[in-house]
Amino acid sequence: MKNTIYILIFVFIFIQISILLQPSHGDTEEITVIAIGDITVGSNLTPTIEKQGAGVFFEGTASVIQSADIATASLNTSISERGEPDPSRELRFRAVPDLARALSNAGFDAISLATPHIMDFGFEAFEDTLTHLEWYNVKPIGAGISPAAANAPTWIDVNSKKVALLAYLRGNEFNMASLNLIASAAFSQMTRAVKEINDTAEIVIVWLHWGKQESDTTREQSSIGRQRIFAQALIDAGADLVLCQQLHTFGGIELYEGKPIIYSLADFIYETYSLQYARTIIPKVTFAEGALKSIELIPILVDKPGASFPQPSLLKIKDTTKESLDIKLEETAIETLKEYQKRCAVLNTEVIIKGERGWISIINTSN
Repeated sequence: MKNTIYILIFVFIFIQISILLQPSHGDTEEITVIAIGDITVGSNLTPTIEKQGAGVFFEGTASVIQSADIATASLNTSISERGEPDPSRELRFRAVPDLARALSNAGFDAISLATPHIMDFGFEAFEDTLTHLEWYNVKPIGAGISPAAANAPTWIDVNSKKVALLAYLRGNEFNMASLNLIASAAFSQMTRAVKEINDTAEIVIVWLHWGKQESDTTREQSSIGRQRIFAQALIDAGADLVLCQQLHTFGGIELYEGKPIIYSLADFIYETYSLQYARTIIPKVTFAEGALKSIELIPILVDKPGASFPQPSLLKIKDTTKESLDIKLEETAIETLKEYQKRCAVLNTEVIIKGERGWISIINTSN
């Protein structure tokens, strides 16, 4: 009898210890998302790719990109060796197929193709882009070989949870004839699509590309104001994260109903590598149980003086004990974060700087 009691006590203690040693429920339910701005690679970078491979563009940031459960970006070029250039476009971009492999190796899971330059070389190049991305298991968003495919959500499973991604282009300035292959940013269409998948998806992410850069600050702010109306409506419809990209434009982050709207992340890679914004950020958004938990801001340098091709790199606090080109540069993590702090403040969002990272102060505004 005593032996039986001892055995039962031992089993009880063993079960309790096993429960304590298991990872917490919150840890297993976290989902992290990293978003990257426009990637625009054209024929001028083909010699670099042929010599060093397209992966060289991502060497400085791949570790961060791969650290998230989902990494997504805005691809503003086709990936193909076919197609005829659109004569109506002054600038046309088309990258060689190695870019698709580089995107996959860098850690990207899903790429928005609802972008202004995706049709620069017509349907053949567009079709090749879809094929190359899918071959390397990078899922396209917001574009397809039919209107239904273009408007369908892209699904990614994370920790047995379904994450849905949608992408739209507001294409007033572009070739509207091609928009049957690219999801168009029609207000009712977008909000309806979000509502339809909201119950199925743990997290809904929406890309919204607004087109060309405005010619002056006043018009740029007005355009972002219109974006804001659309973005907030998408949140109201059930979106959990809205990414509002705009050519060559850099914005801040707004928390609306406790959910983030990230206004344009500017250029991550641009063919000319002479960019309006040399220092930008990579936001890393963490969700727990489907709700926003934190936003980490990772400062990066995308336009390094003296570089012969674009290679974004992480910005770090200066080490004054070392002598190097990086130390001589004035661009630092703190300066970049302080500048972004100002952009977010305009949107009533507080940024806390800790070391060489920024953090968005999360305030639960839901009822």
